[in-house]
Amino acid sequence: MVTSCIDSIRSGFTIGPMSIKPSLALAPLHEITDSVFRAFIREIGSIGLTVSEMVSCEALIRNAARAEKMLQGDGGHPFAVQIVGSRPEAMAQAARIAEQSGADMIDINMGCPASNVTSGLAGSALLRDFKLAKRCIESVVRAVKAPVTVKTRVGWDESQKSQGDYLDFLKMFEEVGISAVTIHPRTRAQQYSGKSDWSCIARAVELGPGYPIIGNGDVVIPDDAERMIAETGCQGVMIGRGAMRNPFIFRQIINKVIHISPINQIEITCRFFEIVMEKCDKREALHKIKKFTGLFTKGIPGASLLRQKLNALNDPVEILRELQIMAEGCHLLSLNSDNSVASAN
Repeated sequence: MVTSCIDSIRSGFTIGPMSIKPSLALAPLHEITDSVFRAFIREIGSIGLTVSEMVSCEALIRNAARAEKMLQGDGGHPFAVQIVGSRPEAMAQAARIAEQSGADMIDINMGCPASNVTSGLAGSALLRDFKLAKRCIESVVRAVKAPVTVKTRVGWDESQKSQGDYLDFLKMFEEVGISAVTIHPRTRAQQYSGKSDWSCIARAVELGPGYPIIGNGDVVIPDDAERMIAETGCQGVMIGRGAMRNPFIFRQIINKVIHISPINQIEITCRFFEIVMEKCDKREALHKIKKFTGLFTKGIPGASLLRQKLNALNDPVEILRELQIMAEGCHLLSLNSDNSVASAN
């Protein structure tokens, strides 16, 4: 079964005319999956699809600079822009803007649990209004030529989930021309707590919709991707927080023999910072570097001391230098360890 799952991931699947190969996608994450982070993940490799941060339709049609910046591609394809909204006409207009900006696909957010989104009846709040959700999706499908996909949760609360209302939504998605659906099997009430219920993904696959089902939720180590496909039958796997902690996760899913050493962690962190410093101004670069250092260097000897030093540093170049010093220290530790083993033998 493991071998067949790996073969399935490697061979990929299609969304409309788009080939997703391997069948691994980077999930949209607010203030994380901007064009810089996505380009970084693509450079590491073994990614089939990237998705933008969630873009507000209302902000985009008002030509808000931040919303327009979120449309930037990452140098690879296929690339989807995820939009969020609750006014059909605004969503149609935003989808056209995203398509014209170069998006290969348009993804509709029906999963965001944030109160500032759901208070406007958008995100996961659309799960409470079937008719509005249908009008919004129909408007987007009619507005663009690109494939339209949906990322959804399995209900507003446990009651809606247990009633299986999300299955009715899945049927509606097929009727209006959706090309693929990503299921995050938590309810809005759960936010990001508790365990995602993969059985909901399996039920969606059993429903037999005429589009691929992509599973999402609690894929934090490489083996989780294989297990999700084995347990649910989904055609693809989308990973969010797992990639934040371990940007090598996609490569490790495809090639299980890859071992990531502390030196590898530091080297890839340095490479990310080089990309950030190339593409961002000093202030933005500093913010990103401080945010990701703790994530990428977790578990490395001396990383906690490095994070303390970061608080006093205000120059990205100085931070990069500190990382390079740490890499040299890890390399020396590795050499000493190898020499000790050789002496013992």
